[in-house]
Amino acid sequence: MNAKKQREKNRRRANKLARDAWHAADIGRLDLAIKIIGRAVDLNPANPVLWHDQGVLLMQVHDEDKAASSFEAALQVAPDFADAYTGLAAVRVRQGRTEQAVVLQREAVRHAPSKRRHVEALAAYEALLAGGCGSGPRCAPETPVPATDDENEAIPADRWPDLAAHIEHLDWPEIGVHLTRRGAAHVPALLNPEQCSVVREMFDDDRRFVRTVTMNKSRFGRGVYRYFAAPIPSLVDALRQLFFPHLAHIANGWQCLLKQEERYPATWSAFHSLCAAEGQSTPSPLLLRYEVGGFNALHQDVRGEVFFPVQLVVVLSRRLESASNDTDAFTGGEFVFCDKPERKPSDRCAVPAGLGDAVLFCTRARLVCVGGAYGLKTVKHGLSRIESGTRYAIGIPFHDFR
Repeated sequence: MNAKKQREKNRRRANKLARDAWHAADIGRLDLAIKIIGRAVDLNPANPVLWHDQGVLLMQVHDEDKAASSFEAALQVAPDFADAYTGLAAVRVRQGRTEQAVVLQREAVRHAPSKRRHVEALAAYEALLAGGCGSGPRCAPETPVPATDDENEAIPADRWPDLAAHIEHLDWPEIGVHLTRRGAAHVPALLNPEQCSVVREMFDDDRRFVRTVTMNKSRFGRGVYRYFAAPIPSLVDALRQLFFPHLAHIANGWQCLLKQEERYPATWSAFHSLCAAEGQSTPSPLLLRYEVGGFNALHQDVRGEVFFPVQLVVVLSRRLESASNDTDAFTGGEFVFCDKPERKPSDRCAVPAGLGDAVLFCTRARLVCVGGAYGLKTVKHGLSRIESGTRYAIGIPFHDFR
């Protein structure tokens, strides 16, 4: 085989390996993903995108030094590669070298001025270097995992196109009405059974979790809560990123009605920066399991100064139908939402969500209108007792915890 044909063969193999690497990353096998992308780079070191992808994956396991070397290699091959400048800038922020990050991010903007995420990252780094960012919510930047595609946080949409399309085409005006008037909204069939199964099966994989809480107190609840370790599983992170812009739009409408000047940013990564600025860096998404007798008492999930006013829960187990003999399904376990103080049990909102269904609900307070003026009414949420079977669910507060 002549040299030209060999190079073409290596190029094709390297591209296939890159796809395999991202698939491994999506299912949580970052160690395997890094090995595969390394083989891709070895096959075709002249491709700057492969070096960049290797840097992105290395950042996800917090190997900043090797990630920096990968981004630098990408820039040696392609000095105008904006994404590689953004990746290297992100590394420098993690290393506390903010001045260098600003210089690098300016290069990213110079080479790709139309990409909004590069411009937003530069503004965030400049704000961090200056020590603040004006009035309104503090927005010191997160250390972003550099994106691999075009602007508008395209990674979740590219890796989960059906889910992204589903969320994009939800009846958001109707969801906004339910959240505004009731404080909760039911979104049926958000995830398909296969996606639910994939996340459910993560529960016994200790490597995926940073903390496990076994609750068995009659006052608080009975169940097992496992908090995901970083990096959050791809599907869970996609839900967080894809829902956030729509919810931020709704929340900013509330801010207008409340005559508040502060606004929520348009992307989850930008909001994540607000949490980081307040020292809130503990990932909040979790996987919950409730067995017979399990329940969750009414409560709020606010642990820090910064919080987002809406949360998301997705049920991963099948609700037992009256004529079914499905032993894996559950009964009971309705999502419960109510005002505080609760006037009477009949005022509770109970949502019998089943397999793949989501519930959006207010975190701390819902909007109320009294005498033509808008204010906030404190709310709580919980889970009614499981009567049979086992119920798994993903919980996603959009804010990180302190």
